[in-house]
Amino acid sequence: MIVISPDLKELAGARQLPHTYTHDGKGTKLCLWRPRYGEWRPSMKLSETYVPWTAEWLLYFEHWLAIDEWAGGGEHPSNENSKPLTEH
Repeated sequence: MIVISPDLKELAGARQLPHTYTHDGKGTKLCLWRPRYGEWRPSMKLSETYVPWTAEWLLYFEHWLAIDEWAGGGEHPSNENSKPLTEH
């Protein structure tokens, strides 16, 4: 999922955005699921996966903006290869 507006990087200021992937296009690519664990498949409904996962990510993002702590758990992608590496 890519958020085009609002500009999440602008909202984050000088802080590095948590749970995002490197993305060359416009917007911010969210880290919503762990590909290496097969948590999403094309046969799954977007209304039951991507839509609620994005809403949840945005809730945690708002929380992170306020207190500078990611409370959403999960794994963070590395900047080098865009694959989740570190368990949190």
